[in-house]
Amino acid sequence: MTFLHNTFRNQGLRAITVLPGETDTPILDNRARPPAAEERAHMLRPQDVAEAIHLAITLPQRVVLQEIVVAPTRQRDTSADLEISRWAGAPADASPHA
Repeated sequence: MTFLHNTFRNQGLRAITVLPGETDTPILDNRARPPAAEERAHMLRPQDVAEAIHLAITLPQRVVLQEIVVAPTRQRDTSADLEISRWAGAPADASPHA
């Protein structure tokens, strides 16, 4: 996006990178350890990300938000999730839980 912005900004193109944090969507159900309902309650909603994008594109044409980081107010501890994912699909004798 930086390349697009730097290359085409004088032609009026506004290139914006959107970095959404953990968002409560059905894709979370595919994780090795899907987040519990109480964890999801503190995550972003798709509408939160959409509103940030809407803000960026409705600003005057003279303004560009080059990067938007949309994060939940409360960050959850994902260390257990990472450990579970680390060993998902590994041979049984390789896992520390074997």
